[in-house]
Amino acid sequence: VEVTGVYTNNYDGSLNAGQSFPIFATVIMANHVLKKDDRSAVRALTDDDVKAILALSKDERIGERLIASIAPSIFGHEDVKRAIALCLFGGEPKNPGQKHKVRGDINLLICGDPGTAKSQFLKYVEKIAPRAVFTTGQGASAVGLTAYVQRSPVTREWTLEAGALVLADHGVCLI
Repeated sequence: VEVTGVYTNNYDGSLNAGQSFPIFATVIMANHVLKKDDRSAVRALTDDDVKAILALSKDERIGERLIASIAPSIFGHEDVKRAIALCLFGGEPKNPGQKHKVRGDINLLICGDPGTAKSQFLKYVEKIAPRAVFTTGQGASAVGLTAYVQRSPVTREWTLEAGALVLADHGVCLI
């Protein structure tokens, strides 16, 4: 994205309460926004990457290799690792008989006792997924997950702020 506009620093006393140095709120008053590329942030595959993927696809043990590559520092938990792999690859959307669309998204809920590597799995997925948003359970209200309206302390205008699920569109939301 390319943004053309006027960059301004606005001093706001409410942002500086109890601070020993001034804090400025920066704002870009956009005149023009240009979407430069339709590709996602994921880098494009090279010819060598495609050849390596095709070679791996012929491996009879590719499923086992994928499962073993997910969070290799965590011993066991093959079922959880398999579920994570399926979520990362996703499903195929369907529209049977053109009646109703079935999304191909796969949701995963991991429940367990404390100390069973649940958070480590989340952190691993956050590192390897091309688009991942991590939020804590305590801060995950319905509003915080979808979107909320907030008044800007600088411009005093109302703005719509995206929540974790919106930011993770076509990606992974980790709660």
